[in-house]
Amino acid sequence: MTEVTNGADPAPMTTFKKLYPAEYLQRHLEQRVREDGRALTDARPASIALGTLSHARGSALVRWGHSTMVVAGVHAQLCKPAYERPNEGFLVPTVDLSPLCSPQYKAGPPSEDAQVMAHQLQMFLNASGILPRSSLCVEEGVAVWSIFVDVVCLSADGSVLDAAALAAVAALHHCRLPVPHSVPSVDQAVFDAHHTQPLALQGTPIHTTFGVHDTTYLLADMTAFEESLAMGRLHLGLIEGAEGDDTFWLKVLGHCAVREPRELAFRELVQFCLEHAQRRAAQLRALLREAHTV
Repeated sequence: MTEVTNGADPAPMTTFKKLYPAEYLQRHLEQRVREDGRALTDARPASIALGTLSHARGSALVRWGHSTMVVAGVHAQLCKPAYERPNEGFLVPTVDLSPLCSPQYKAGPPSEDAQVMAHQLQMFLNASGILPRSSLCVEEGVAVWSIFVDVVCLSADGSVLDAAALAAVAALHHCRLPVPHSVPSVDQAVFDAHHTQPLALQGTPIHTTFGVHDTTYLLADMTAFEESLAMGRLHLGLIEGAEGDDTFWLKVLGHCAVREPRELAFRELVQFCLEHAQRRAAQLRALLREAHTV
């Protein structure tokens, strides 16, 4: 962690960081400490607030540390099912990364980063099985629900996909749909004005990312600065199983073998990350349960 003592001017360190970012990060990691004071495998604190958007069927605001924040809103629309799947609805996530959350993003149509993240989020949700598509059927062959999960990044300082996945899952848990009374067609559906029901969700999947710097250091919950210098990444998806968390998602990018916090080849590295991800998942699920009681 960069500290200023005895009235020292922080400007030289800021300039050094801009001119020599890799060396700046390397000097911190050699001391087994990161710029914000965390240990290599420590994650930042998180918080969840539900019901933050009054116009959405379900919504959640996730804060990740002091500088990453995303909000997710769920809205639903009746539509005709696909011909080959007459009893299955749709789950469609979107991600918005605007210049307001980070100067690295530009105004205009969805950026490539936003499209890639939306695709990753959709694959993550689909692989988790959190929402059976058959549970979205209102009238077989006639009407099904399309569930749209819109994620907007308000501030991006690393681990945005982890925060976005948590916000999307929390918003789905908060979502309630009107109960259909009569559905002769999509355009003529009649709903009970006094009753709503939650989605038929199965579990609470958690997405966790680890980074590898200089084929040496394993970093949990990277900041944007650390992400820009990472040589590899491990993405893990966990969901509750009969005997603890089950891994349903594992994606490895780049070279993943490290020497710190200890010598870890690929198999040992994955197991090490899994153990830390399980602890993180338990913490985040506890936050979500607390948010439901507020």
